[in-house]
Amino acid sequence: MSRFSDENLCRQYMEQLRWNGHPVCPYCNEQKPYKLKDGKTYRCRSKTCRKDFTVTIGTIFDNTKLPLSTWFASLYMVTHHEQGISSLRLSRDLGVTQKTAWFVLHRIRHIVSEED
Repeated sequence: MSRFSDENLCRQYMEQLRWNGHPVCPYCNEQKPYKLKDGKTYRCRSKTCRKDFTVTIGTIFDNTKLPLSTWFASLYMVTHHEQGISSLRLSRDLGVTQKTAWFVLHRIRHIVSEED
């Protein structure tokens, strides 16, 4: 848990895991996008694409306001409870609302149930 306590460390880990350290545009597969000033958004260099993206695009972490450190902690808790975990218990452990914990559990369960 302490390894992923910082948002930047989580992003670096995701970038290494997903792109092996070399970002790729998810829209056109351009191999050399550049990082914008905010430090987490990339922009495609292709003149036909030029779209912005982050490492979380196309994942269960996409389009959420929760920090990646909270997502990583919830993934750890869900996968290490033998008999499952309720959204109420997860909300208490993470310090978020029950509604947020339910949303997180719903996304995790959805991705686990997919065959791919």
